[in-house]
Amino acid sequence: MKKLIVRTSGQALVVAATFASPAFAVPPSSSAYVTDPQSSRVEDATSEGIGEVNMITCVMSALRPDALVNQGAYVALVDKNKCDSEKRASTANSGSTSDGAQAASYINAVVNSTRASNNDPMIVKTWLDIEEEGRHQSIFVHISATAAPSAGNAYGVFRLDYCGKANGMTGCPSRGYLEGTTSGLNFYQLDDDGQNSQTTALRLVTANATSGSGRLQQDNPFEHSAFTFGYDANLYRREDDNGDQCFSRDASDPDTGLSVWRYGLYDFDSGARITRNSGFPIEFTAGSQKYHGYLGYYGLSLPGEAMEALANGSTVDKVDYSGGNSPTRTSYTVLKAPGKLLKYTRKTRTLRAMDKIKFTTFVDMNASNFFPGAVPNTQYELYWDDAAGRFVATARMSCGENGCQTEDLPAPQDVSLAYWSTRGGAQGWSQSLGGELFINLQGVSEPVDAVSVQVVYRTQDLVYPADLPATLFCVSNCPTAASLAAYFADGSSADSPFVPATFNNWQPTLAANVVTYGTDAPTATLRDGANAVVAFSDFEAFREHPMYQQGVRTGRLFTQPAEAECAVGSGTYCDWKVNGAEVYYQWETGPNPWNQFAAVKDSSGNFVTFDAPLQVSYNVPNGAAYGQYAGKSIVLQYGAFGDLWGIPGVCVSRLTNAVVNCNEQGSRYVPSFVIPHDSTAGQVSDGTKTYLVKWLDREIRFAKKPLSACTAAGLTVPANVTLPTASDLKDPSDPASSVYIGTKPAVTSAPRVIHGDVKF
Repeated sequence: MKKLIVRTSGQALVVAATFASPAFAVPPSSSAYVTDPQSSRVEDATSEGIGEVNMITCVMSALRPDALVNQGAYVALVDKNKCDSEKRASTANSGSTSDGAQAASYINAVVNSTRASNNDPMIVKTWLDIEEEGRHQSIFVHISATAAPSAGNAYGVFRLDYCGKANGMTGCPSRGYLEGTTSGLNFYQLDDDGQNSQTTALRLVTANATSGSGRLQQDNPFEHSAFTFGYDANLYRREDDNGDQCFSRDASDPDTGLSVWRYGLYDFDSGARITRNSGFPIEFTAGSQKYHGYLGYYGLSLPGEAMEALANGSTVDKVDYSGGNSPTRTSYTVLKAPGKLLKYTRKTRTLRAMDKIKFTTFVDMNASNFFPGAVPNTQYELYWDDAAGRFVATARMSCGENGCQTEDLPAPQDVSLAYWSTRGGAQGWSQSLGGELFINLQGVSEPVDAVSVQVVYRTQDLVYPADLPATLFCVSNCPTAASLAAYFADGSSADSPFVPATFNNWQPTLAANVVTYGTDAPTATLRDGANAVVAFSDFEAFREHPMYQQGVRTGRLFTQPAEAECAVGSGTYCDWKVNGAEVYYQWETGPNPWNQFAAVKDSSGNFVTFDAPLQVSYNVPNGAAYGQYAGKSIVLQYGAFGDLWGIPGVCVSRLTNAVVNCNEQGSRYVPSFVIPHDSTAGQVSDGTKTYLVKWLDREIRFAKKPLSACTAAGLTVPANVTLPTASDLKDPSDPASSVYIGTKPAVTSAPRVIHGDVKF
């Protein structure tokens, strides 16, 4: 019955599975590496219109009602970030160094799945609690599933009704249904905030197993959009306001776009999944209410009201599933702080080994030395072109109300080495090298010997209270409690949340102007010169400053002044010199759980620690599919099963699937290439051990073809399609409705499912 819930995307049927299966020399065929399932879905211009229902069905799949039929109501946790590709892509494209893209954000759900007999439908009743930007929403879902997908019916027979509303609200401002029938698919959604309403309607008619047609239409007071489409065994044709377009359904076409958002990591010999001690489920009781959440490397995830009630010294229970059907609980004492300290340990490679690997760097007021026409105080994207022997800038970062996106330059620009002459080198951030980097250009002149130029990058670790350095120093981007409060105050004219003299300060700094911090282990905090906690966490204030929506992070913090002295005996201190230190630190603060420290202590007062992401290197194969990264070595991060990230990306058009400028309307960010499920080309290494990679969740973007290809094949789009309407909406929260799911059951047992993983 699982597929009744999973395969609900309006374009799922057009997937053409024509890839050859890889041959495996290792590991054994019975291993998880070979047997773990893989899923593919098609991404098309129509996908955006049904994005919310795709997220809902992803969530429903992760609740696993198919696995727990007639076993009573149970609690499940679902990481909504794994089901929200738009949010994940936006965060990845922002160039942010925040851990927000990897931090889990769990939805709490109560699920009851029943089936009277094998001849009766499976009925699933679900109550979801969702926190979004400080607002709490409840979603009520009713599913009736009668027939599973089959060769003759790609969707099966089912109906999913849902209603979403804020707590305490009557009626459902957001409601809809998704229905699979023997002839196709119907979807209708209505969003009404009391002032404006938006509707989305989809009708998909399947003529047979390989052909069909349909229409998707969206309407609101400001815009009308509609897509009409048809497909056969080989082609897909779509007509909309932008014209009539034809696409190939052949997934092996070299122009077909492929992207993967989730990978698994496996043992090279046995093929077993690689697991990390990245966190565990917890329970927290406040008054008579029990809350379910998760504590891990990236912080604490609990419902909003639980986070407000949780204080230092509170008790939470770790839920341990190792006992099978009888999970055990162990009590721990909580310590949380409004910020956290991260430690970065040095690694190196040569500039030649960084050929064509993109990174971003901030350009200050001296932008004219960067390249003619460069904009001051702007972050640029660039790379080292080893064949040409120069740095090349390709894009700039543009920030607005919806965050920051890369914007391609009209033409690539050669960057002058002179810009970095007084800075010691290029300080930046690279997704392909795992974060912060520094290219040591001290004394380097043209022509550049790229083999002798050193690139420093870092591995990251969370610092626990017992390991906090007593004193830390800072010369660039150094905040205090006062500078944070001043910047985020209403009507503030401050340029940044940092002490003004330190904002993007790359110049030699006198000892008297070096900012000194202390630390306080009992509270796990960084203290400024006034002994105030260097932290700010007001959510609404951060929302008004999109540049810092992922939090505020200091520049490099160091423990010994000598580590930053510009030249021995100079009495001046340079931020770039800290890159030579074996270790440096950064303090982060903000409104999100991943900006803050959260840990627990056992009965002996010892902290429970978690594994930092495993840093692995991937030697990208040669071939056109890998673009400018072919033959290069990049760095990836592995946080937990399914969470492997670091592949660089590009933006593509929703309408044509072609690569476009990221600031173009209708663009979306996707990983540039796919690590193949292959025991040779899909290897990564942490320097001491080799692992295998397998993609788990893949999207396919069809290759565009001349319209004549569709017309010659006789493929047309339908002239008249009857769309579903609001008249068939049903409300699962209404006692008078035929799909009423009733009052949410009170379940006190531990979560049985954590994002698709059935624990007992």
